[in-house]
Amino acid sequence: MHLFCKTNSLLNSIIATACLALIACTPSSGDVNHTYAQRLENVLKTESFKLSKPSTLAVNHFTENTEDKATIGMLELAQLRQCKLATLIAEHNNQLGKTATPANILSYQIKFIQSANECLESFEDQDDLFEKIKLTAVQKQANLPNYFKAMLLNESEFKQSWQLSSTQIDENTAGFSETVSAMEQIAKLNNHINNGKINAVDPEQIINQLEVLNRFKYNKLLISAARVQTHYNQQITALLKQYSKDELCPANKNKQKAQTLSNVFKKFYLEQLQPYQSFLVGRLETLQPLYQQIWRDTEMGKFVESDSNDAILQNLKRSAKSHVTWWQGFYRRCEISPL
Repeated sequence: MHLFCKTNSLLNSIIATACLALIACTPSSGDVNHTYAQRLENVLKTESFKLSKPSTLAVNHFTENTEDKATIGMLELAQLRQCKLATLIAEHNNQLGKTATPANILSYQIKFIQSANECLESFEDQDDLFEKIKLTAVQKQANLPNYFKAMLLNESEFKQSWQLSSTQIDENTAGFSETVSAMEQIAKLNNHINNGKINAVDPEQIINQLEVLNRFKYNKLLISAARVQTHYNQQITALLKQYSKDELCPANKNKQKAQTLSNVFKKFYLEQLQPYQSFLVGRLETLQPLYQQIWRDTEMGKFVESDSNDAILQNLKRSAKSHVTWWQGFYRRCEISPL
């Protein structure tokens, strides 16, 4: 059970009950947060309070800037007829290279290195062409991390992961296991590139994994939902912190206002939003290690590094803890029971 179900406080019993009964439930729409805020406003007589969504995370375009110093000319290409490398270069120069996406370019670089290694084995004499192919393959392998980074920052399948989505996510949303599998393969690709294990890579799988990510868009739905919920938690908590004990539960007066607030908290946060956030945390705890392996060397790494102040998972947990902590203080100050 996640953070939201672990509270050593007056709320312990009711939170435990809510979590056990409703952990599998998720809200049917994002309206629950707005209804929760609206009901709090009605009790607190708040004016002009409105929930807003977080700002968009910008993914800057990345140019790999990796011009290979060694090139293979047409005459030299003719000498490579016995190698699969010749066909690969010709296809890339004639058609594929003109419309290649960053993922296609990365795939080509890997195929070139693999084919070059095979081709070099067929040379009987180590002539100038042999050395040129060898040098080109070495240069391309050194530049692979940049080609991988260009794919992450320029391909829509990855860029869209950081965009806000208007589509809701819940336990019935398709694509979680498929996305985990695809991200595992992308993470493995990154590790092979960084460790120089190019022959262990199947370049054809790169496009296949991107097709999976594009089909489900699960990363976008999950990251967007977590960021939006975090922002809502922070805004509602900030609203509540504006009110003193005297305003919430005046001395020598009945505690009807405080009790009404408690009912709103239990109905909308404990019974609906807390289980929903437990679901988000669970999904993020599975995917964040993969996000970290894949994005760690980019400017987006701070959003997935476990020890970063900007980490999406950690921010969601902190915002929920801060919100529940306020309510714990509320029950103590107003001396009413959460049950």
